Amino acid sequence: GRCAGRVEVKHEGEWGSVCSYDFHWDAGEASVVCRQLGCGTVAHTSAYVPFGQGKGRIWMHPYFCEGTETTLQDCYHFGWGKHYCGHEWDVGVICTESLELRLTDGAGPCEGRVEVKLRGRWGTVYDNEWNMDDAEVVCQQLGCGSAASTKFTWRVSHVSTPVMMIGVNCNGNEKVLWDCKTVGWGPYFLPYDFNASVVCQGFSRLARGDSECSGRLEVRQGRNWVSVCHGHVDLMAAQVVCRELGCGTALTLSGYGQFGGPAGPFWDGAFECNGTEPLLSACTKQTAHIQNCTQPATIICSSYTGFRLADGDSVCDGQVEVEARGVWGNLCATAWDLPNAHVLCHHLGCGPAVSLPSTGHFGTGMGMLRSDALRCSGSERHPGQCPMEVLGQPACPPGHTAAVNCSGVAEPLRLHGGESRCDGRLEVAVRPGVWARVSVGLWDNGTATVVCRQLGCGVPEKIHAAPANASGPIELQELRCVGTEELLAQCNASGMATEPSKSAEELAIACSGECTEKG
Repeated sequence: GRCAGRVEVKHEGEWGSVCSYDFHWDAGEASVVCRQLGCGTVAHTSAYVPFGQGKGRIWMHPYFCEGTETTLQDCYHFGWGKHYCGHEWDVGVICTESLELRLTDGAGPCEGRVEVKLRGRWGTVYDNEWNMDDAEVVCQQLGCGSAASTKFTWRVSHVSTPVMMIGVNCNGNEKVLWDCKTVGWGPYFLPYDFNASVVCQGFSRLARGDSECSGRLEVRQGRNWVSVCHGHVDLMAAQVVCRELGCGTALTLSGYGQFGGPAGPFWDGAFECNGTEPLLSACTKQTAHIQNCTQPATIICSSYTGFRLADGDSVCDGQVEVEARGVWGNLCATAWDLPNAHVLCHHLGCGPAVSLPSTGHFGTGMGMLRSDALRCSGSERHPGQCPMEVLGQPACPPGHTAAVNCSGVAEPLRLHGGESRCDGRLEVAVRPGVWARVSVGLWDNGTATVVCRQLGCGVPEKIHAAPANASGPIELQELRCVGTEELLAQCNASGMATEPSKSAEELAIACSGECTEKG
């Protein structure tokens, strides 16, 4: 890579090396090189780094840099082509932009073998005195909290991974691993496999929930766990947390004390994620905009990321199929009952469950048969919220697949395009198969209250304006709800979708998801 190697300069159209004695060449000179190349700061430098000797011209022999110069040529040197050292003193620099750090072959990004990337190639760390101070720097640098455990092992091997760092000695408070004292930089090829492995405690967790995949969001601040304010994370951040913890996808994000207990202290910032980050710590940190927060964010994740009905006469009847980690499979019929079916049917927009056909009614299914048992009460807004257990022995018999007939009569309204049936753009059924989106207006708070109540989705948590879908064939209408109405149909409307609204924005609602029984 361009940010590590032997230093060369171009003069009169010809490239040549730079030589200097070790008492002349230090971090001051090297910092000028790294800054000039746009490669960050100095990780390591030497008047003899293992980047090999140059050939041909030696153009420069610098002997003093203040470290603030714009280019290496601005430093004091003996003149172009004048030098008092040979190629054996050709200087080399490793800048921070050339280095990367990772943990591999572990259960996640926060545990495994320590590897360093140098000059485009990954390699290991050799240090037979590797300890918790070294591991602490690794964990903190990766945004994985504090170190939980570490060890160093080695074995004879004829096919070895190159060693990139030898003899690392950290105090434990360094920002990055290459700030620690290091005996040597690779690559070195030795007939051994070295393994400095680390297990970090992680940066984020879900606490006080029913499982490790639900609860109050807490993050590491120093060596302590602190809560995160409900207004300082969004659903994108929740998706990152669920993926980081190996918990699938985020179902709900709320801040209404669902998991009890004292709240605080709070993380002193906010997170802005695009949803693709491997860790919450990789998201952009923002300044906290809510002072004296009292409501911690709570997240519920689900290992199941998709649900559908297959091999039926419509999308509202058939065998139950679930998706986990991109793979679809049938759900076992053992423990499948009406409360489970009601939650699934409502989630699919198919109204309530009508019946549970016998095994084999829609065929025996194909692919993996999942032996998980849902334990829904019937009031959950998403099947992934239901408690789940793995069926014991004997295993689920082949072809013993869960099935359901839903009524197919959906609610007269829906929240569409969100992460679940309880958030998204508000749409109202004008006639069978025709939905009208609703424009923003002055009555949105009341409208949202009625919508969340009617859908059994708790109370409004967020109301916002989404850009209108100009390409859609469905007209917009403004609804005027006070908030005390039992049904959305009881609210006044500015028009019955006969005239398109001039509003460029549509009403979108996110409900808390705390389901209530509908009368």
